[in-house]
Amino acid sequence: MLSCVATCSLGLEELLAGELRELGLEPTGSEPGGVAFRGDWPAVWLANWRLRTANRVLVEIARWSAADGDALAAGARDLVLGRLRSPSGLDPAVWFHPDRRLAIAATSSGSEVRDTRWAVLRAKDGLVDAQRERLGRRADVDRADPDLPLRLRLHRDLATLALDTSGEPLDRRGYRVASGAAPVREQLAAACVLAAGWDGRGPVVDPMCGTGTLLAEAGAVALGLAPGRLRGGWAFERFPGFDAPAFAHLRATPLPALGAEVSLHGNDRSADALAAARLNLERAGLLEKTELTCGDAFELTPPEGPGLVAVNPPYGERIDEDPAQWKRLGDLLKQRFRGWKAVVLAGGPTLGKHLGLKPRRRLPVRNGPLEARILVLDLY
Repeated sequence: MLSCVATCSLGLEELLAGELRELGLEPTGSEPGGVAFRGDWPAVWLANWRLRTANRVLVEIARWSAADGDALAAGARDLVLGRLRSPSGLDPAVWFHPDRRLAIAATSSGSEVRDTRWAVLRAKDGLVDAQRERLGRRADVDRADPDLPLRLRLHRDLATLALDTSGEPLDRRGYRVASGAAPVREQLAAACVLAAGWDGRGPVVDPMCGTGTLLAEAGAVALGLAPGRLRGGWAFERFPGFDAPAFAHLRATPLPALGAEVSLHGNDRSADALAAARLNLERAGLLEKTELTCGDAFELTPPEGPGLVAVNPPYGERIDEDPAQWKRLGDLLKQRFRGWKAVVLAGGPTLGKHLGLKPRRRLPVRNGPLEARILVLDLY
């Protein structure tokens, strides 16, 4: 069995663990920014194909003590020479064959080795020196298009080396063909939809829809559209022993679709944002389910419900934080969406308080560099 970690933005660990359970992949542990699980290669493919709130899916290769650069290089060398046991049972002679171009990305926290560029260099030195010793030649480094994308994590002088099975981050769904100012990331938009506990039925309304990400993610949940359906590929497709027919069968397996009659309703005061939303939702295969209008969010008349109202109000880098506008949003929700489920992505720890509504659920998260809160509300 492989020792795996699905990584995520801070604050999404609980939702990600729930997604893993729904896929039949029981979490074995959690820490900030990731949820561990065990499984075979089809489980790794499934996680990459189906997880909506994950950034990447990693498979642990080895871990060792690395208090300095020499220890870091020595551990990498021991790995290729077969002196380190892999918790995932990977054979270093197969995975670190010199024909496989490699690349390493590193993070460091609480360790003596703080410079991640130095960490990458020393780990690479250990790997290629062992390749020369064991196999007579070394692999090339290709940061742009590696056959073997590796992730090195240094934490409290412990080095963990993992395979990045995703390659491109999983938030690159493939439907964002047009962008706008400070768009919400796809995983965070999906997290808003999942956190709401929405059953996929009824209309979805975003009164401040921007480029349409919340609508796209809600539509995909309702219609059972896999988040990875438009991606160009994954790193694991180039790994040793990859079974292309088995993965094709997995991709052809229908997903649960509870909201076949879902309708998506987006509004924004920016014509440019709506033009981008139209392009994105068309690429996502959702435009026929979508109605877009240009106007003041606070004058919006919703369709017949109940359903889900999801909104990411402008805040932080986009406009000045105005408590009065948040109160207006709260009034809109109370007066025009009674009986609906609502989820609001609120910037900072205090802005949501100005809604005048008590959230049923509150999740502190990060929206890129910005601190935010997912607020779930039942509008009764």
